[in-house]
Amino acid sequence: MKSQRFISSADYIRAVASLMVAIFHLGGKALPVLQYGWLGVELFFVLSGFIICWALPENYTLRDLGTFLWKRVIRIEPPYLFSIILVLTLNILLSSNYKIDVKNLLLHIGYLNNFWDEPYLNPVYWTLGIEFQYYLFIAFFFPLLRKSYGVYLLVVATIGFTFLPHYNSTLLPSVFPLFSMGILCYYYLKGQLSKVLFIILLSIVTLFAITSMGVLKACVGLSAALILLFNLPANTVISFFSRISFSLYLTHDVIGSKFVVYAGTLAPKTIYWKGTIFLVGIAVSIGAAYLFYLMCEKPFLNLSKSYVYNKQRRE
Repeated sequence: MKSQRFISSADYIRAVASLMVAIFHLGGKALPVLQYGWLGVELFFVLSGFIICWALPENYTLRDLGTFLWKRVIRIEPPYLFSIILVLTLNILLSSNYKIDVKNLLLHIGYLNNFWDEPYLNPVYWTLGIEFQYYLFIAFFFPLLRKSYGVYLLVVATIGFTFLPHYNSTLLPSVFPLFSMGILCYYYLKGQLSKVLFIILLSIVTLFAITSMGVLKACVGLSAALILLFNLPANTVISFFSRISFSLYLTHDVIGSKFVVYAGTLAPKTIYWKGTIFLVGIAVSIGAAYLFYLMCEKPFLNLSKSYVYNKQRRE
């Protein structure tokens, strides 16, 4: 099995997206420009659309479905569960009246809060629910998407999803155009689309993204798709933030935001002190994310890589 080419541009998107979201939650929402940090989520969706397809074997079939889902569960679920334990522990320590909602907690395990419209313990978890819905979509439909007509099915599905009533923004159809942009980049970088056809189809998907999601989200998604096409140089700092991006995403609001809130109650209410606490909070978040990566994420990342698809094993 030929190894996949490393796409360094994906590191840039992953690093920037995680920092955008973290800065937003730590206080950026009150500042010009930084208040748009929530758009890092849109970057993540486009990247996932691309990277999941890129990582799958070209000869993937439904017989590989179990292996694919198992690899994703091992990669995502344990760090996610550890972060939930961290949230509960801090909530209990910081509030003597805090009570655990068992039903809500059980829904967390399968990302089912998205379907029951139940609040998550951490405001970023809803995106993981959408990610897992996308994994299920790819697990079942990637064999079709691999066909010569697969790209057209993708565009038709994207258009169809935009016409569905988006009564719940935490379900896959509401953001599917972003994933679709990433998948189109996969087709193009695999040499399965000509430049002209790629531009036409990406323009169509972007148009329907604007229709269903608005100009801002659609343009941010399009920007991420275009960045994927450039062979950006590897960078040590970018590589570091890309590596800890998932851990930073899971823990920044649990640790960094709580630090900022607590420190804010002790310090003078001046711009200087607010700025200092904000910057220290970011540093604390990054340090905590790195420790979380080493202790909770990296072991399961390596374990996930140890599982291979049947055809890869034979080859």
